[in-house]
Amino acid sequence: MNATSSAAPQDRLQHAFAEMNAGRLEPARREFTALCSDPDCGADAYRGLAAVCWRLGQLKPAVEYLRQAVLIAPDRAEVHADMALVLMASRQPVAAVPHMERVVSLRPTDPDAWHNYGKLLGDLRQLQPARAAFERSLALAPDRVPTLTTYARALSNCGDDDAAEAIWERVIALQPKRFDGYQGLAEVQFARGHLQRARDTYARGAVEVPDAPEMHMGLAQLKEDLGDRDGAEASFRDALRLRPDWPMALEGVLTLIRGRAEPELLARARAIVEDPRRPPQDRANVGFGLGKALDANDPDAAFAVWELANRARRAQVGPYDRDRLVSRVDRTIAAYTPSQLARLEGRGSLDPRPVFVLGMPRSGTSLVEQIIAAHPQAHGYGELPDLSRIARELPRRIGSIQRWPEALGALDATALQAAADDYLAVLQRREATPSLRCVDKAPLNFFHLGLIALMFPQATIIWCRRDPRDICVSIYGENFALEQSFANDLGDLGFFYREYMRLMRHWRGLFGTRIHECVYEDLVADPEAGARALIDAVRLPWDEACLNFHASERAVLTPSRWQVRQPIYSKAVSRWRRYERWIAPLVEALGDEVR
Repeated sequence: MNATSSAAPQDRLQHAFAEMNAGRLEPARREFTALCSDPDCGADAYRGLAAVCWRLGQLKPAVEYLRQAVLIAPDRAEVHADMALVLMASRQPVAAVPHMERVVSLRPTDPDAWHNYGKLLGDLRQLQPARAAFERSLALAPDRVPTLTTYARALSNCGDDDAAEAIWERVIALQPKRFDGYQGLAEVQFARGHLQRARDTYARGAVEVPDAPEMHMGLAQLKEDLGDRDGAEASFRDALRLRPDWPMALEGVLTLIRGRAEPELLARARAIVEDPRRPPQDRANVGFGLGKALDANDPDAAFAVWELANRARRAQVGPYDRDRLVSRVDRTIAAYTPSQLARLEGRGSLDPRPVFVLGMPRSGTSLVEQIIAAHPQAHGYGELPDLSRIARELPRRIGSIQRWPEALGALDATALQAAADDYLAVLQRREATPSLRCVDKAPLNFFHLGLIALMFPQATIIWCRRDPRDICVSIYGENFALEQSFANDLGDLGFFYREYMRLMRHWRGLFGTRIHECVYEDLVADPEAGARALIDAVRLPWDEACLNFHASERAVLTPSRWQVRQPIYSKAVSRWRRYERWIAPLVEALGDEVR
């Protein structure tokens, strides 16, 4: 018998936790397992096993161990707190609620318990209970900034942006010389579409906290979105002055100034991209900007850098899951059948205002939105994330145990109208407008085209099309969101495009002429005919402003922000030829989708 096994159970328990905290997980696991049957420390031993699993990323067994701990010690708050935390991490927030309720009942004067309960309810978008929990926490610990910041984020998640802004102003008043409050407030304003206010908040932060590069970076991005090229460049350079090798700022300024980048800036960027010791996210971010700076004069050098950037991004996010995409498309096609559409036809909102511009990224969606939004009776909202959120939430809303889109079979007129009302409320919250047409140009809404058609039978759906080689080459050189990992490999891009076309052909077969097709090459070849066709599709009278869309001062939040501030040009047509020697894997993957 060794010394550890002969020690008192509590001493052995402490030793097991010490082993775990030192990173020696297997010895800790063995000791916790041996102690599970001990009447005095069995609950803590199960908590220890759950903690080991947590550190290994094994959430399912962690939940099972904590179930045993709850059975042994149902009146211990920390056991329920652990269970709630693991369930939340396991994406089971509803299951976490009774455990957090038990925590606050056992610890009614603990501000941390009420804080965590409020966060959970905020994640579930339960506004009033979340508000009550946070207010209770703040009553117990007034003006505690971490609680205020979490409270503000929960209010935003629940859609109460006015209250969220008020809380962020409290944070700023408490800590006027810290940048966090200004950043939080500006992010809420940005999410609401109040870009001028967000810019002003960052400008205020840059004055109050001038040594915070985050303030100058945020200010640069807002100036760029609002069309202030010179101001954006100055603010990017202010951020770099404070943090010389900051990848985000370096990418930002290179993407903005492109061929004007000075040799010192290019050398600094190349040093980061080619340094294997730098984190892959740094090499990727800077590489996308460096490629744009090189592209004007040396497309081969640019593409070589984009290869490095995308390789780094793949190292960061892992390989693209092609099987998951195929499954998603298969399941969507199987769910949306003529009989299902007939059952729900005309049951959604008859509001004619929504206009959905969709297709592949880089297919001309920004240009189409800009043309329509230039009309005095239309308003562009940019890329809204809300259709994907609504689709994710629908099964829970209708009480279905199936995921989406299989839950479509349980959808009824009431739920469909509620989903439409949710979407319309988002538009109102972002910017109340008397416009007759409201444009959402989130390209990947093509996954939800069937839901769009059901929610809004009178909406306009515009499908943007373009030569797939131009689309995919353009995507490959852009710094897309991490979850869009199909963008980081030429073969994956071709594969994604083929699956996208498979789904779009299904939608076209179901909805026919309800889908207005806008071909980029046709639009740039005859801008007036293309613009008139778009305005006719959204059922508005023609207005000459739609040909002068580039003069609009509206904010543009996509990589095309500078292109759509120019008259229509044709130099992006067949742009893929500049990189023809690099893109054989793409052309092979596209197969017969290449015209």
